[in-house]
Amino acid sequence: MLKGIRQRTIASYMLLFFIFSVFTLLLFMGIIHIFTALLAGFWATVFTAWIIDKRVIAPVEQITSVAQEMAGGILDNEITIEADEALDDLAWSINYMARELRKNLFCITEERNRAQAILNSMADGVIALDKYRRVILLNPAVKDVFGLKENEGLGMDLIKVIRNYELDDLFSQALHNQKTIVSNELQILTPEPRFFRVHVSPLKGINGEIIGVVGLLRDITERRKLERMRTEFVANVSHELRTPLTSINGFLETLLDGAIEDPKTARHFLEIMNAETKRLANLIDDLLQLSRLEDRKTVLNKQPVDLRDVINGTIQMFKARAEEKGIKLFTVLPDKLPQVPGDHGLLTQVMVNLIDNAIKYTPAFGQVKVGVNLNREKVRVYVADTGIGIPQEDLPRIFERFYRVDKARSRVMGGTGLGLAICKHIVEVHGGQIEVESGPGGSTFSFTLPLTS
Repeated sequence: MLKGIRQRTIASYMLLFFIFSVFTLLLFMGIIHIFTALLAGFWATVFTAWIIDKRVIAPVEQITSVAQEMAGGILDNEITIEADEALDDLAWSINYMARELRKNLFCITEERNRAQAILNSMADGVIALDKYRRVILLNPAVKDVFGLKENEGLGMDLIKVIRNYELDDLFSQALHNQKTIVSNELQILTPEPRFFRVHVSPLKGINGEIIGVVGLLRDITERRKLERMRTEFVANVSHELRTPLTSINGFLETLLDGAIEDPKTARHFLEIMNAETKRLANLIDDLLQLSRLEDRKTVLNKQPVDLRDVINGTIQMFKARAEEKGIKLFTVLPDKLPQVPGDHGLLTQVMVNLIDNAIKYTPAFGQVKVGVNLNREKVRVYVADTGIGIPQEDLPRIFERFYRVDKARSRVMGGTGLGLAICKHIVEVHGGQIEVESGPGGSTFSFTLPLTS
């Protein structure tokens, strides 16, 4: 094609040379006048130059301009010329190439956006390094965990971004040994300790050479916490069940060894065994209820509940106990208290547990206040006492199963260690939240309930 263009350009110049040669020969032979020869030669030159410009130079300039734009990434412009067949073929080829490039670029962009969307939606962290161990990719999960900004860390050494030598060593091993490295558990400060399962693999180029490494970080902190809680739960259940069973077994052996012959001693032992049996039954009932609540198997009998009736009814249940200890038990309720959607029985159980604990851990002649605060969206119920209080280090775990601040004292008072955990789950299945505030002057347990279901 280019050879044909070159041949036509040479032919145009040869034609122009031939015309000048003819006019020069005629002028030399004296056939035409010099002025006529100059004028004819001028117009012949202009005509030939116009043809060359229109048919060759202008199309070539347009082709060159569009090609330069394509090289700069502008693929929307196309060549529109009227030239000879060779230039038309060249323009069509360049336009076709631009259209194919647009299609390929669109496909590449779609693939990149799809891959980016997948990375952005992944809950696991993804870190990619080049062969010089510089960060080339961090997905949003990694940035959220380590508190990084949009483009922060790119182009930097991994150790400067994550600041963990064990993780940096895993990437170095995968890059150096050119094989996958797996770490079952790795602790990283973010700034609080978190645990990750790390899977690092080398990245290979088209020719099979190693061009970097990519690591997958799976956060297993919650799983570790659940495993720890499960272990503690099994140990606590075993201990709580063993204690009354051991006590009952001991008294039975004593009775069988002859103490049954003494009616007074036998009756005393039987009363203790009866109390331990009741405590064991209460523990099993609480465990079953907690299991149903955690598995979401409890079906709420939702209906409009009058919290004033729930609170006043619970106050009446504990009025005699409070008077025995000289504790002032009173309420602070608004004049108009709207009904809330919920299960009357379960909400009553929450109030029973909270007021029972408040009276248990409030010294004689203290006070327990039950009140309600309102806003447009929810109602807040609180139980405030002037009791012994809860140490600050124990507050985050106070709603865990079997967690006791003073284990010996709680067990003596008859608690199973599950009451607050049950309260937490009941409030949560109602769409609310429960919390505690405590200090030297006492504790305040409160929970919120939405006014609409």
